[in-house]
Amino acid sequence: MKVEYKRLYEQVIHILKNKVDNGEYVIGNKLPSERVLAKDMEVSRGTLRDAFRVLESQGIIETIPGGGRILKEDIKETHGVGQKFIDQIRKAAILELIEAREIIEVGMVELICQNATDEDLLELKNVVESINDSDNVNSQNKDFIFHYSLAQLSKNKVLINFMELNLNLIKEARVINFSKAKNQSEAQDEHLQIIESLIDRNAEKAKVAMEKHFVNIKRRIEKQVT
Repeated sequence: MKVEYKRLYEQVIHILKNKVDNGEYVIGNKLPSERVLAKDMEVSRGTLRDAFRVLESQGIIETIPGGGRILKEDIKETHGVGQKFIDQIRKAAILELIEAREIIEVGMVELICQNATDEDLLELKNVVESINDSDNVNSQNKDFIFHYSLAQLSKNKVLINFMELNLNLIKEARVINFSKAKNQSEAQDEHLQIIESLIDRNAEKAKVAMEKHFVNIKRRIEKQVT
């Protein structure tokens, strides 16, 4: 059964629902492997995983490490296509981006301590303080300026390119992260804590501050994205 291009993961869920309704897949049993399902539906494994991620978030399937996926309950219409699934995929994509950024930016601290001059770091502090006080720069742009400037201070072109290439997804995460005034104030304080640790050349303290920053970013996003 071939899946059409539009909203592939939703169509995968619809097909899975039909197979359950027809008795082809039985609750409590293991689903076919990704390879078999991908070939059957003529979709990529990535599309299958998008559908499985949504179904798993609803408790419909359970992933057993090394043991495949178990069908736990019926796929009802309320679990079918719709905005709820789109939101789940969107949230998952944003959080995965944040996880990737956390790994990269925490690791970037060592490079910044090695490669950035005292003048570089003091200039960054002045920039962050000035844009925080400015009414002409919105909060999303303030956040991007901070994180992009950190990448530049690492003097690593790959890290700088990562920030540039992921601008669109990063922007969506920033819009959610700064949707409330309290979030804006918290994030700006976190930025300054990171900078102060870098100025002190305390890489470990800066890493802890960066990790805390990303924990708080994820917390703020979890609260805002349903």
